[in-house]
Amino acid sequence: MMDYLVGIDIGGTCTDCVVIAGDGRVTVGKAFSSPPDFSRGILDALSVAAQSIGITSRDILANTRLFLHGTTVAENAMVDGNLARAALITTRGFEHTLFTTRGGYGRWSGLTEDEKRDPVNTDKPPPIIPIANIRAVRERTDHNGRLLAKVGEENIRAAVRSLAGEQIEALGISLLWSFVNPTNEQIVASIVREMRPDLFVTLSSDIAPILGEYERTSTVALNVSLGPVIARYLSNLLDGLRQLGFGGNLLVMQAHGGLLPLEQAAARPIGMVESGPVGGLVGCKRLGDLIGIRNVISADMGGTTFKVGTVRDGLIEYQRESMVLRYHYSLPKMDVVSLGLAGGSVISIEPRTRSPRVGPRSAGSYPGPICYDHGGTEPTLTDVDAILGYLNPSYFLGGRARLNIENARHEFEAQIAKPLGMPLIEAAAAMHKLANSMIYDLLHKTTVQRGLDPREFALFSTGGTAGMHLPAVGQELGVKSIVVPHSASVHGAFGLATSDIVHEELITRPQRHPADYRMVDGIFNEMLERIRIQLEAEDFSNERVEFHRSIDVRYRRQVHILTVPLDEGSPAMRRNHPASVTGEMLDATVARFEALYKQKYGADSTFREAGVELVTFRVRGVGLVHKPELQMAPLGDRDASPAIVERRPAYVPDLGRVVETTGYDFEHLRPGNVIPGPSIIWTPITTVVVGSRQTTVCDGLRNLIITAAAAA
Repeated sequence: MMDYLVGIDIGGTCTDCVVIAGDGRVTVGKAFSSPPDFSRGILDALSVAAQSIGITSRDILANTRLFLHGTTVAENAMVDGNLARAALITTRGFEHTLFTTRGGYGRWSGLTEDEKRDPVNTDKPPPIIPIANIRAVRERTDHNGRLLAKVGEENIRAAVRSLAGEQIEALGISLLWSFVNPTNEQIVASIVREMRPDLFVTLSSDIAPILGEYERTSTVALNVSLGPVIARYLSNLLDGLRQLGFGGNLLVMQAHGGLLPLEQAAARPIGMVESGPVGGLVGCKRLGDLIGIRNVISADMGGTTFKVGTVRDGLIEYQRESMVLRYHYSLPKMDVVSLGLAGGSVISIEPRTRSPRVGPRSAGSYPGPICYDHGGTEPTLTDVDAILGYLNPSYFLGGRARLNIENARHEFEAQIAKPLGMPLIEAAAAMHKLANSMIYDLLHKTTVQRGLDPREFALFSTGGTAGMHLPAVGQELGVKSIVVPHSASVHGAFGLATSDIVHEELITRPQRHPADYRMVDGIFNEMLERIRIQLEAEDFSNERVEFHRSIDVRYRRQVHILTVPLDEGSPAMRRNHPASVTGEMLDATVARFEALYKQKYGADSTFREAGVELVTFRVRGVGLVHKPELQMAPLGDRDASPAIVERRPAYVPDLGRVVETTGYDFEHLRPGNVIPGPSIIWTPITTVVVGSRQTTVCDGLRNLIITAAAAA
């Protein structure tokens, strides 16, 4: 029996599965998510993939080396308030750090523009750990790491005893300047673990050793609040897989774009927040590498949200500041921007203005869109796509899901079209256009408003709903091409299946430049050694390890920081044994910082006279997971007519009207086939709508490449 690598991505509406066989063949499966018991959706999606191969789920799991998992469970726990009862121990006099946040900035950060203009009805978010569960101890470390006051053992014991009646499951420890010298935090942790071995414990010096008291403490508070919940989820998932014969390793996706073994992922669940969208972005970069596209706009549109990330010159963009539900935290995170717009987005009439609205509320998979026939009663964007002629019941979810399009037409007409005084198709087309304008706006903000030219990028369309919207939006945005991957609606799972194990370390030691390069080299070597030991324990040989070093740099007396690669352009880059740091390397890093600063803030914005500081030193260690090579098929005949299954009336966005449209069965398309627009391509997992001025080519990996049609 062949061995397999399995990627499972749980979304708000659907659970996606990608199975990569040892010979490089890719099989996909998709099923509805099944909250609160997500295991059913996982097994359903795996079952669909297994049936495509002609074996059972047990056969796959029994021969799976790696089970790679991405999930929204952490975000769901935050949104639903399903958090552990947690406590915090901090330095005496700083018990209110979580309440003060960043002062005025914390008052409005994370709010929409409308909410910012409504101070009467908005406020800071409630602290993630209530004041009743916060304890202070007498201790002090200064900014140079000198231990001015060692924490007293009895002081710690009294603090822990005082929490006995609070029924806590987890405890965070965040003391002043502990990221410079963690001694006092480690003393507190050892006594807490002795007294309460049942508690989930997190130290700020372990999870977020960075400058910024509030961000460090907030990261700890979020981590301990999620810890017991995520630990139970992952433990139950592994137990369920073991019962089905799985004997391999379970790896969990992190928001920094890498995988972690289950035990380490369970210890830092905050790293799983917003890790679901990251899988799709990683998958787009991997696919871009394979087909020679270095500038990518990754756009994922499933059932709940629309998500956008960018790959520039082959590198994924990272986010400087992370936030979930208005709570700040300091962990590296790939830059993915979300919008509450997708197939499940509910369409409604705003009662005061009588204007239509799409999203942000989603019907999910249950009750779901009206056309799903799961009991949904509110029109959604998927219902609009069905009314406009895009969805085909014979192909939806491979023909396994029933669609009641007539019911969707009836309810949409009654709830939306008639109140707007519009004919059915005209109203549906208007909602489709409204959704597309929202998509265009977000894509414009993440490219043009950041100084990126969309004409230099390819738009990768992933997610089950994206193919019915992004070809039209991409045409308007002016991108080079729209790429619909073979794994389009399960691309997050594909990204998981092509990811590597990543460990990240950082040390904050502000140094004015020119810095002592020997000291900087020692800081990096300390982190390199810790990560090397970790990767060796995970059985990665030297040949399958990469290290990437970077430095957070800023002008003196400024708050804003840019992260700059240290090894860019040097032979030390991507090696197992990076070269020793030299003064020339630090000078080159500062020069790159100033170039990035100009690019971000303008040509005349730099101010070398203020001096430059090297603030935080980072190492990203990558364990390269053995992955089967994907097989590129040779291109054949251009004629796609054997894949034509029907001609039907459908609304074509670039024409603005319903016209006779050719429908193709993706399963009968072959590499090299050319499909002229207007057309609809039905795959077992998604639907693609091609405009009248566009042409589609099926490439050697069975991706669909959509470009502007050549002028006649």
